[in-house]
Amino acid sequence: MTEVLQVRYAAFQGPSLAASFAAVTAEFQEPVAPGMPAPQLAEKLSTFIPPALMRRVLLPPGEVSFAQLAAALARGLQDLHGRQGLDLQIQRLDGGACRIALGYHDAQASMMALEVGLELATAFFNEAGGRRVDLQPIEARMQKLASVLMMHQPDSTTRALIHAARARGIPVSAVSPGSRIWLYGQGRAGFHGFVAASHQDSLTGFNLARNKLLATRLIVQLGFPGTRAVPVGSVADARAYAREQGFPLVIKPNAGRQGEGVTAHINTDDELVAAFESANLVAPGNVLLEGHVAGDDHRLTVIGGQLIWASCLSPPRVIGDGRRSIAELIEAENEQRRKSPGADIASVQLVLDADMQDVLAKQGLRADDRPAAGVTISLRSTANISRGGTLVDCTAQLHPDNRDMAEALARCFHLDAAGIDFITPDISRSWREVDCAVIEINATPGFSSAARAVQIMQARFPAGCDGRIRTVVLIGAGHGGLEQAAQALQADGACVGMTDSRRTLLGGQQRFAASATLAERVRGLLLDVRCEVLLIGITPAELETGGFPLDRCSLALVSAGTPLSAALLKLVEACSTRVINDVQADDLKRKMLDMSA
Repeated sequence: MTEVLQVRYAAFQGPSLAASFAAVTAEFQEPVAPGMPAPQLAEKLSTFIPPALMRRVLLPPGEVSFAQLAAALARGLQDLHGRQGLDLQIQRLDGGACRIALGYHDAQASMMALEVGLELATAFFNEAGGRRVDLQPIEARMQKLASVLMMHQPDSTTRALIHAARARGIPVSAVSPGSRIWLYGQGRAGFHGFVAASHQDSLTGFNLARNKLLATRLIVQLGFPGTRAVPVGSVADARAYAREQGFPLVIKPNAGRQGEGVTAHINTDDELVAAFESANLVAPGNVLLEGHVAGDDHRLTVIGGQLIWASCLSPPRVIGDGRRSIAELIEAENEQRRKSPGADIASVQLVLDADMQDVLAKQGLRADDRPAAGVTISLRSTANISRGGTLVDCTAQLHPDNRDMAEALARCFHLDAAGIDFITPDISRSWREVDCAVIEINATPGFSSAARAVQIMQARFPAGCDGRIRTVVLIGAGHGGLEQAAQALQADGACVGMTDSRRTLLGGQQRFAASATLAERVRGLLLDVRCEVLLIGITPAELETGGFPLDRCSLALVSAGTPLSAALLKLVEACSTRVINDVQADDLKRKMLDMSA
């Protein structure tokens, strides 16, 4: 086997002759090297690559070839921070050549994963063949890749939203690489999403929600139940408040998130001092103190002005069995969470940290104690999911007044997506009837399962809507045919985006420098919210080398006399809702008018 592999890389924005999905590809002459049985290869590989990568590598059964190893490594690298669920394809070409096609969320990140995967496979087979390999440059590339993947790929909750969207045929792509903001849909019909939030969430509401003191004041001004939160700048201030108001109390950082630095059920001076120090570490000099509200913690989630679910949150706990220690019970609970079926996005492993040991101490317990059978042991003082809390759906029990309150708060904070944290002893009773309080507004609410992601997509895109604008691909029509088609579509007042590889217009205004590729031009028009209809002009040669310019179009028109191979025609048919062949130049305008009608 040679020490250096010659590879030709390419990226396709949509399906192509290389793959039936948007992919980055690597084409190379597969080295003449004997395959290796999967168990033997896995054993050797585990000493060659980091454990974190090895856990993500899925080897095929039987003899593993160079190409199969390279593909498995590329996908493992791509999945380094969590399974992405993207397509992978290995094709054997003529003359011993091979092509790996790897689907992507972000082309740059996946291309780098493909490159490093091939480098690792080459180094592995070289070393197995007796050639010494310097792994230091590859290890440096892997470290850089890990950072790129962290920034450019969706996190677990966003992956669930993307999966739910694509299951309904809604296109999803990165708005700007590294932004963690995704475009769901196209042009006028699309929206920007950041986790569950969207571009319709106001900056004013976001800033109000992230400042717990200001949020609490607004909640009370709106006439809803809140807490009397006061800022405390020192332990002395906290003690003075405690003397005036009495215990129990809650201390929290004014700008914290995911329950970090929050301590509830404070009942003694020692607990008060420790809680202040914990909150002050998170937000130095910006700590809040408030009275403790009795009841269960609930998350009321509002999307697009409507409450779509309510959940009751509970702090993590374990139940004694008379045999195992608390530490052993915690590990057993973690094992159950790891085995939990389905995509349990918010399932968090429990860590026996200092905070958890303090909570145990308040109950007169230590980690090595063996509680009696049936005894419940609390592990946290707060119910945050990110800290291991659990939740149960209670939407059906929600009182209509509490639903109206949640929707009013989201509306008055000008938040399209809001998670309202509401403490009440009984969610089925109106907030007007019981002692209760809204303790926090979350501008980027998390969610607990793939089913919640489906609900969010249903709220964003009602039944029958897939977030797509009308898209027409003209094959072989030339720029004159493209302009003729655009004029016909503009007759009904639509804002038309029109592009081929030379010129791009949106609403009659020119875009892009002459050097821009067709893929870049199409992408730019789909990102613009003015674009209501998209016209793309393309030649058979451009289709063959660059693939289809988007994942799917409404209509493909093949101009009369345009030579399309059987493979290209099959590609066009696979990517188009409707295809019309042999379209005459003088008939083009009528076809566009028919589409408008």
